[in-house]
Amino acid sequence: MTLGLAFLKIPVTDLGRAVDFYCTGFGLTADFVSDEYGWAQLGGADMGMALYVAGKGGGDGVPGQDRDFHLAADDLEALLARLTPLTATAAIVENDDGSRSLDVKDPDGNGLRIMARS
Repeated sequence: MTLGLAFLKIPVTDLGRAVDFYCTGFGLTADFVSDEYGWAQLGGADMGMALYVAGKGGGDGVPGQDRDFHLAADDLEALLARLTPLTATAAIVENDDGSRSLDVKDPDGNGLRIMARS
C-alpha cells in the first residue's frame, strides 16, 4: 500500500485575499469559491487543495498555526520570484540535511514550506 497526500485544507480569515495570494503566488486556479460557505477549491496542484474560513463548514482550524505539511516544487528560484512581490517572508533555506526549501507565510501567517523536488 502506498499513501499520498490527497487533499490539503488551509484555514484563512479573508477568503478573497487568500485566494488571490495562492492563485497569484503559486499559479493555482480558483475552481470554486463560495463566500457564503467560506470555502474555495483550488486547481493546478498535484493534490486537492482548499482554503476555508473556520466555523463556516470547512473545519475549525486556526489560521497561522504551525505547518504540518510540506509541498514540493521543481524550481524554487522561479517560485521565489513569483512570491517576492506578494510577501517579504519568502526565502530559500539550505536545510541541515542537505535539502533545500522555500519558506513563506501567507497573509494569515500560515507557514508554508516548499521542498525542492529531487
